[in-house]
Amino acid sequence: MRAKTPLLLLVSLLLPVMGVAQNSYNRWDARPPDPLVPLPRKTTRQPTAPKPSPPTPAAPDSVALTTGKYVRVETKPSFLGGAQAMYTIISKNLKRPPGPRQRGQVMVQFTVLASGALTGIGVVPGRGLNPAYDAAAVAAVSRLNTFTPGKRGGLPVDMVLTVPVDFQ
Repeated sequence: MRAKTPLLLLVSLLLPVMGVAQNSYNRWDARPPDPLVPLPRKTTRQPTAPKPSPPTPAAPDSVALTTGKYVRVETKPSFLGGAQAMYTIISKNLKRPPGPRQRGQVMVQFTVLASGALTGIGVVPGRGLNPAYDAAAVAAVSRLNTFTPGKRGGLPVDMVLTVPVDFQ
């Protein structure tokens, strides 16, 4: 009988603890489910477009009518013979530097003066391959002849152009 007493005492002490643990488990299990959100119904009707508002009459440009000054038109510089002739001359003058072959594009920027001459020929920062290839691209572009200058307001002005030079 003495062996049963410590066992009964142990069970009587642990029984409430096990009941608390079971109740906490049951609370999690007994939570109500999340509410269901119904999906929108599919309709066969097409959405109707809003009614267009009547167009408002545009006011004429009174500044141009009263002063006689119209919109300024800019004309960018062009190579004699067109862009295709310019790229043909660049490819003929382009010499690949010695060393490992690279493929890519070098962006060369230059200024076309009002006289049509080129100045400030250089590589756009961060748009070159390596110094040898950049120098070859600049040398090829510097051999171009004069351009037809760009015009702003009908007068020739200096303009900056950027040309891609491809190494295949």
